[in-house]
Amino acid sequence: MDPSKLPAWNLPEGVTSRFVDTAPKGLKVHILESFPQSKSSDSHAPLILLLHGFPNLSYDWRYILPLLANAGYHAVAPDMRGFGRTHNSDLSPIEEETIRPVFSVHDVVSLLEGLRYDSIHTIVGHDLGAVPASLTSIIRKDLVKSLVLVAHPFKGIPGPSANDNKAGGDPDIQASLGKLDPPRKHYKYYNASSGAADEWTNPTGQPLHDFLRGYFHLKSAGWAGNKPHPLKSWTAEELVVMPHYYVMRADLSMRGNVELDMAEESPNVLEKLPDTPWLTDADLRVYSEEFGRTKFDRALQWYRAIIDPKQAEDLLPFSGTKIAVPTKYVSGTADWGTYQVPGSLEAMEDGTSVEPGCWRGAVHIDGAGHWVNMEQPDRCAEEILALARFV
Repeated sequence: MDPSKLPAWNLPEGVTSRFVDTAPKGLKVHILESFPQSKSSDSHAPLILLLHGFPNLSYDWRYILPLLANAGYHAVAPDMRGFGRTHNSDLSPIEEETIRPVFSVHDVVSLLEGLRYDSIHTIVGHDLGAVPASLTSIIRKDLVKSLVLVAHPFKGIPGPSANDNKAGGDPDIQASLGKLDPPRKHYKYYNASSGAADEWTNPTGQPLHDFLRGYFHLKSAGWAGNKPHPLKSWTAEELVVMPHYYVMRADLSMRGNVELDMAEESPNVLEKLPDTPWLTDADLRVYSEEFGRTKFDRALQWYRAIIDPKQAEDLLPFSGTKIAVPTKYVSGTADWGTYQVPGSLEAMEDGTSVEPGCWRGAVHIDGAGHWVNMEQPDRCAEEILALARFV
């Protein structure tokens, strides 16, 4: 089915959707956007580009888009390659070989051209979206004026000897985690495995909806089990303290791990989950229906690309290159994403991955976990604007 013919999502006032055809260079990109009231869609207010993570969509930014527009910016959030309604113009499947970190920069540049802009005032990347946001800021620094990373700090582009950008840590973390009692496994390697897409996807319908409800809840400030703190090293002994959504029980799928922790949640909390203000049942239906339609194959391909040493070779010419635009980090105080790769936030703070003169600090927002852009959109938008106005 042609995604452009699907019924529109239920969007807040001030947020609209459309498709931007970047062919022949790229995709037909589904975007959500908000314009300043004082400017028409034909005028060029400064652009803030918002990139979502996994398992997410442009819909993540529905609360923040109008807040940025009200401050005078043209705010745009695309469905990333492999997600949601973004697709090839000829409706052919998105090719696996195009899902790779370096190609994500191509997608950002193609979208920028499709929007008829010659620069991005502020690029914002949440979770997996922090990868293209960071890489675009390095590889096409000429196009980016400032950068906000959300819930995913940037440790830097590794050299050829680095192990998944964690040099000095355990070179075979999966084997070490598997020796624990009970045996564990790392979510990135699980997500990159051949059977993960089917296990994430099926069965669809209400079971998928319930699974995603649990997944979003467990990574939010609403789950009492989130007590994040810095980890000393990339070793099994350190990583094992993280929740099952990051360091999984080895004998269970992601659905099984989510069910394991949701079974321990209090009935009072479970009863109120469908009315979660930042993710109502109608909101969640957008995600469960989209992923039920598209499946998780292409979205999870990003994990296969990230851990594949051959694909990392694409970035070797930029190894050690630091981000050299004004940069800040934002997440929730209940977000383990800040610390899941030991030393990543510290690399930004100490000048390893960001030029010291460009670092604008890290902000940890109370009342939010990993989904700070949905859990506390006002505060998240405030921090984005604090950097955008500085530039």
